[in-house]
Amino acid sequence: MARIAWTDLAGSPGAVYLLEGELMPCFAGGRRDDDPFDSARLRFAANLMVRTCSHLKLEGPFAVQPSREGNRLLIHCAVAEAADFARLAEVAGGREIEALLWRGRRDFQLDEARHDALLAIAGPPDGRGAGRRARTAAREAEEQSRFRWSHD
Repeated sequence: MARIAWTDLAGSPGAVYLLEGELMPCFAGGRRDDDPFDSARLRFAANLMVRTCSHLKLEGPFAVQPSREGNRLLIHCAVAEAADFARLAEVAGGREIEALLWRGRRDFQLDEARHDALLAIAGPPDGRGAGRRARTAAREAEEQSRFRWSHD
C-alpha cells in the first residue's frame, strides 16, 4: 500500500500501530556545526523510514512523521496492519512498550548499526534533482549578491 498523510492515519490511534525511532548521536555521521537544529539528520531519518516501508511492500497504508520531544529527535511510523507492524518490528528491532492509545507500540534506536540494516532494505537515497537544486541555489545566491553593497 502507499504512504499517506500523517494526520490521515495517526488521527485514529486506536486503529493503528506506532513505531518510534530515536536518533542516537552517532546516527548519519552525527551532529554538524552548520545544522544546529539537526534538521538534516531528522529529514534523512524520515526519508530512510519511508524508503524502508516502500521497499518492504507493506500491505496497508503507512505514515512517517519526524518529531522533536525536548532534546530527543524522533521518527514516528504508523501502520494500519498487524502484519506490517510485525515486519517493521523485525527490521527495526527495539522493544514493545505500553501502547497507550495505539493498537501496538514499539520503540527502537536509530544508531549506525540500525542505519546500515535499514539502508540494506531501503537502498540509497534518490539523488535525482540534486544537481538541479544545487544550480538553483547557486543562481539564487548570485542574484542576491547583485543586491549587496560592496566596498572593494
